[in-house]
Amino acid sequence: MATNSFIAVNWIGIQSMETVVMGGNHVLSMLREKPSKGLLNSNRELIGPWDVAVSWLIHKWAPQAKELGLRYYAHVLSPGIYGQRSFRLLYPILKLKFDVETFNDDESAAEWLKEKVN
Repeated sequence: MATNSFIAVNWIGIQSMETVVMGGNHVLSMLREKPSKGLLNSNRELIGPWDVAVSWLIHKWAPQAKELGLRYYAHVLSPGIYGQRSFRLLYPILKLKFDVETFNDDESAAEWLKEKVN
């Protein structure tokens, strides 16, 4: 794989069930088109919670992403407590499917992914 062979997602603003499903499906399409073992999921610009989408992410998105070859999930935490709380709801199930690490900045997450996917 190439040196930076992972998908990077940056969530901005307030997220709803609809925006999370749209974004999640876009990531799945990208994985189908060009398989990747790593995902950098940045919530650093996210505002508020996204609890409403946790069930969909667990039951729909994560199994498909795993089937498409995703192995490493680098999550950059939201600066706000509500986004962090939403991730805490997702994390226990996510870690059963992927090698998951949390970070406070995109750069550290990218370095971890580069080590894993190469």
